[in-house]
Amino acid sequence: MAISRFTSAALLVLGLGLSILSGPAQAAAVNPIVAFNDFFGDSKPTGYLLGASSGGTWLKPDALAGLIPGGEQYRLYTLTGEVGSSVGRKPAKGEDACADTLYVTLTPFITGRGSLVAVGGPWNAMPRKLKLASPEAQVYKDAAAALLSRKGIVNPKVNLTQVIQVDLDGDGVEEVLVSATNYQRFKPQGGLTPDARAGDYSLVFMRKVVQGTVVTEIITGDYYPKAKKFTGPAEHRIIGVLDLNGDGIMEIVLSGRYYEGDWIEAYRVQGAKIIKLFSMGCGS
Repeated sequence: MAISRFTSAALLVLGLGLSILSGPAQAAAVNPIVAFNDFFGDSKPTGYLLGASSGGTWLKPDALAGLIPGGEQYRLYTLTGEVGSSVGRKPAKGEDACADTLYVTLTPFITGRGSLVAVGGPWNAMPRKLKLASPEAQVYKDAAAALLSRKGIVNPKVNLTQVIQVDLDGDGVEEVLVSATNYQRFKPQGGLTPDARAGDYSLVFMRKVVQGTVVTEIITGDYYPKAKKFTGPAEHRIIGVLDLNGDGIMEIVLSGRYYEGDWIEAYRVQGAKIIKLFSMGCGS
C-alpha cells in the first residue's frame, strides 16, 4: 500500500482563496506536478504525481486519472534552477506495496541531477532565485536548538543540513528555510536504521518576519528525546521552492524517507501559517 506515515492524497487547503477538488475539474487547463526523490541516487525517470493546479484550484492526485491523458509538457527544476523540459506519460499506479501510489514517467529524463520537481505549466516556476546560505550560521543553529529543546531533546546536537534564503511571496523580504538532521545510519550505504537513539531528530523549519517580528515555525519533523526501537525515524529535506500554480507565490517541496520507504510533500505559506497541499509516497 502507499506509505502509511503520510496520506497519499492531497489535503484540504483552508483560507487560501483556493479550493481542492476530488471530482471532475472545470474546463481550465490542468497543470500537473510530478516530483522525483533522489535519496537513493538512482535518478529514475518515474516520479510521484503530487497533484495539480487548474484555474485557481488545487487538484488531488486521485482526481487526475481522467484529466492527464499523457503528452503533457513539463518544466524541470532542481533546488537551484530550471534544468530542462520533458513530456509525461499518463499516470499509472504502482504494484504490491505501492498499489495506491500514482506515478508519471518523463521522456527525456535528465539523470545525475539529484531530486527534481516537474511542473506541467507554461509559467516560470522559479520567479525569484533562492540563496544557499552557510549551515554553520549560529543564528540558525540557535533557532534549531530552541525548537528541539521544546520537543524535549536536552542539549541537542545541532546539525544543520540546509539553510535557504528566498522571498516566497514577492514582498521583498526573504524567508529562511532550514533543515537539520541527527541520525544513526547504516554504513557504508548511509541509509537510515529502523531504531532511534535518544537525541535523534530531523526537521525542517521556517524563519519569517511577520508584522516586524521574526517568527519561527516548524514545517515538519521527527523527534526522539528517548531511544525507541523499530520506530522508523524519518529524514526530511528541502528539494524545491517553486510557484506550483502560476500565481507568483512559491510553495515549498520537501522529501522524506525512512528505512523502507520515501515520499514527497508540498506546502504553502500564508502569513505565519504553513499548510500542507500534497503528499505522495510509497513504503511498507
